[in-house]
Amino acid sequence: MRTVASIDIGTDKIVALIGEVDTYGDIHIIGVGEARSKCINRGTITKLGVAARAIATAVREAEEMSGHKVTGVVINVSGEDLRSQNEKDTINISPSPIEIEEEHINRLLERSVAKGKEDGFEIIHAIPRKYTLDNQEGIEDPTGLIGSKLTAQVHIVKAPTTLIGNLEKAVVVAGFTPTVRVVSALASAKAVLTEEEKENGVLLIDIGAGLTDYALFIEGHPVVTGSVPMGGLNITKDIAFFMKVEQEEAERTKKENGVAFVDLVREGEIIKIKPKGEMREVAVERRQLAEVIQVRLEEILEKVIGEIEKAGFKVDSANAGVVITGGTGNLQGIKDLVERFTDLPARIGIPTGVIGLKERIEDPKYATVVGLLKFAVSPEGMVSEAKAKVGLSTNSSGFKDIIEKIKEFLREIL
Repeated sequence: MRTVASIDIGTDKIVALIGEVDTYGDIHIIGVGEARSKCINRGTITKLGVAARAIATAVREAEEMSGHKVTGVVINVSGEDLRSQNEKDTINISPSPIEIEEEHINRLLERSVAKGKEDGFEIIHAIPRKYTLDNQEGIEDPTGLIGSKLTAQVHIVKAPTTLIGNLEKAVVVAGFTPTVRVVSALASAKAVLTEEEKENGVLLIDIGAGLTDYALFIEGHPVVTGSVPMGGLNITKDIAFFMKVEQEEAERTKKENGVAFVDLVREGEIIKIKPKGEMREVAVERRQLAEVIQVRLEEILEKVIGEIEKAGFKVDSANAGVVITGGTGNLQGIKDLVERFTDLPARIGIPTGVIGLKERIEDPKYATVVGLLKFAVSPEGMVSEAKAKVGLSTNSSGFKDIIEKIKEFLREIL
């Protein structure tokens, strides 16, 4: 069986998964590894060696559980400077109708991608949304059809070149080869959204520790993809500030007693917290904690909706509602808050579509890493992996330098 591996590199934690793909294409999870993130802030590497060690720790744990060594890995890309846009272009194929070939489609997509190029940014995804063949709209795949003029609408997602380069370098220094790069929101979407939801229109919101990634799907394809620089860590810091507790105590309080929607908390309900400098716990109203959490979550939702509207779309086009995932998706009452705030139905997104270790990975916080693994075995993922391998093999001198750095790094940690 083919072995695949993915790494979700987040602000709070790094998660690695190893899976085996059977003859039916099903992924069997055989290894999970986690490590605390170090020197990784909102998708940005702040200290190469330390970040690489954290990545290596997570993957080693997954390797020990699975009994497999991995080399190539699928990684996520996110950051507050992530950008997306939609481009449309047309090519005239022939004066009279002929059979559409893959070469025609590739030429059209290349023209669309060229429009999305921007200095200092690298295109990660170019996703065809829909085709028009002559006057026939709604064509999903024009290959083999007859026509003379072809139009494509393409969703393009890009990130800063330096962010991607430093992220990949940290993975390489940790001892692995990044074969496929996937934007976090689209990885999570692959793990938690249904095809019916995407077709009807759905908004995915993945609230991580340092970033909230989002993607709006209409008619089966993403039309807006992005990230806002706030997440669960901001909620924790708010609790620490307003309730005058240490950050570690704030995180514990959030997980054990946090509620995202004040209306769900009974009047007079009491919880215990340990204030800074105090040895004993004190009693406070749980509604006070809920108010702090709700205010920050509403700000995050407002930012996401604002970015979507800035891109020229409306949230109410998500007829299937909102799917909340990421670690903050475990907060009690978050579904109710999102429904109240957006006036749309909502649900919590749990990763699906993989086999094995379900008791471990059926949790919103694993949406991205499971989606990355699913992406690895998808047609677009396998194409990206082939391109990555070709790219590495042609840059022999650079690759030798990378190998030497890996050897040096491994000597330090062994």
